[in-house]
Amino acid sequence: MAPTPPPGPARDVRPPGRIPVGLLAGFAAFCLIALIAVAISVHGGPEPTASGLALAILPVPLVMAGVLYLDRLEPEPPVLLAVTFSAGAGAAALIGLIGHAFGNSILTTPELGPQAGQLTTSLGNALVGALVAESVKGAILLGVLRYQRAELDGVGDGVVYAAMIGLGFALVSNLFAYGQAERSGLSALISAFFQRGLLTPLWDPLFTAMIGIGVGYAATASRRRGAWAIVAGWVAAVVLHTAWDDSVRRGAGWETVVYLILLVFLGLLLVVMRLDRRRIVGLIGTALPQYQQPDTMTPDDLRMLGDMHERRLARQWARLHCGLSGHQTMADYQLAATELALSCYRSEQGYMVAEAFSASLVVRLRAMEQAAATLRGQRPRPPHPSWAPYGPSALAATRPPAPPTQPSRRSTGYQADEDPGDD
Repeated sequence: MAPTPPPGPARDVRPPGRIPVGLLAGFAAFCLIALIAVAISVHGGPEPTASGLALAILPVPLVMAGVLYLDRLEPEPPVLLAVTFSAGAGAAALIGLIGHAFGNSILTTPELGPQAGQLTTSLGNALVGALVAESVKGAILLGVLRYQRAELDGVGDGVVYAAMIGLGFALVSNLFAYGQAERSGLSALISAFFQRGLLTPLWDPLFTAMIGIGVGYAATASRRRGAWAIVAGWVAAVVLHTAWDDSVRRGAGWETVVYLILLVFLGLLLVVMRLDRRRIVGLIGTALPQYQQPDTMTPDDLRMLGDMHERRLARQWARLHCGLSGHQTMADYQLAATELALSCYRSEQGYMVAEAFSASLVVRLRAMEQAAATLRGQRPRPPHPSWAPYGPSALAATRPPAPPTQPSRRSTGYQADEDPGDD
């Protein structure tokens, strides 16, 4: 009797992004109840909440658009992004309610304090507030790692989910601050907005992104190295958050220094995101050549898929000649190719069982084939694409133009000296 083969890895068996509807409904209800409780218990009614909520929401779309732009190569499931955003908002509301109910500033982070976000009076207060806030946000990220590991393809994805959590947290923390500032008059409310509304929606996602880097790395590394990365990210988040909260007590000079440090970390974070995109593009070039087919992906199409600039030009070509639907079809084609490369990577690293990889392979290749057939079937037929100047493309029905021929020496009217290297 042949020995029974050892069981394969148990990770990523469930299809990515499949979240129970009941869980989503229950979580949304919890967030709604928490926010209503904040309005009634802390602000004393809905009127102070209305203006505070408007100011708190104002910068959110801009920051969120930046986060989604960074996530454009392989977008995360919108439902999971909404859940993480809501989790961050719910966590901030819960912390604020506990602190307000017990009258204990230790349970209330400095940005949720009753004096327009300036509760911090000591370094210890700032440290405890940062420990509470970043630990809660980090716990949400660990939940993503535990239950939606298949969606974490690297540090870039970890940063995206962390930024959504931090943005939701900043929304509710600013709501607290504006509601308290409004009690001191319009000038205090305006001052609080310029102090908090312009930078806090950026800093909170930045703090949590430090943990997100560790969580994203842990999703693709061994358990020991992953644990150290998460702890290191958490420490960095707490240190940055503490420095920012404590800068209020130290005055404008220290605030300027802290803001410069945070801007440096923001720049480094963008560099990390760019390097992670390059890594994923590199996976496309190494994993997909074996799946080249005339009706799915030619060598020129593969080259286009492995270059960010060429991908953008391809979407522009599709929109120019095929309209908005063509642009979306090209984006779907590119996304399916990217997800196929990531599935190959997960399978090679042992993060995906064979059955899940086979199912993903069929789905992604079918999506690429259907998108290519849709673009080829456009009427009138678009011209041959620029990324395949002299070769066939699975996305175009037209024949490639003939490559330019070199003029013969006789036709030029003179006889050049022969190159000794030409035989």
